[in-house]
Amino acid sequence: MGASLKQVYSDLLKGNGITVRQQGSERKVRIAWLNLYNEPNILRELVEVIHAEADKHGYAPDSILSVETSGAKYGVATSLRFNLPYVSIHRYDKIIFEDPVSVESVTQTEAGRNNFRLYVDRSVMRLFKRPLFVDDIRRTSRTMGNSIRLAKACEASVECSFVIFDFSFAGHPLPSEMTVDRYHPLFIISEINDEGRCVVDDKSLALKYM
Repeated sequence: MGASLKQVYSDLLKGNGITVRQQGSERKVRIAWLNLYNEPNILRELVEVIHAEADKHGYAPDSILSVETSGAKYGVATSLRFNLPYVSIHRYDKIIFEDPVSVESVTQTEAGRNNFRLYVDRSVMRLFKRPLFVDDIRRTSRTMGNSIRLAKACEASVECSFVIFDFSFAGHPLPSEMTVDRYHPLFIISEINDEGRCVVDDKSLALKYM
């Protein structure tokens, strides 16, 4: 484990494959492999880090929870590695939901500010009590916080949270629903310039596995 993560780290430092666009007071960051296509070796190594850290901390999740957006593949891959069920949080109400529960949310994307609702089927979520939450990016913390609230509304308590990228340069704190000791970002981006070159915080989890 480590060769692909080393390349990711090198590309972050050099700004390779990263585009930054200013939109008002916010900088929108596009990392092609993160959301637009899948690099199998990167995906495998990221999930190995999540598995190793969960084992190290003694977490005992009974499921993997993620949002059905561009980051969902990280949840599915984590589910396969842990051999645990994958539970989806959706951005649309589904006809097949027996008992839908929802919360209002807001996200910041390249297209701008987006208001929407997150949904989960309570009849499914109630089957699990200790999900591990996985997402691709933490910027504002709203998606994570609202996902934890949805789980709680279904009598589940999120065991811990992993994200691939923490955009700490955006300056948003963790959601009140998640404690810092159970939050694990693989890459913490503390600064990024207009050319996409990043400063990666030494506390980034992935650096331990290179």
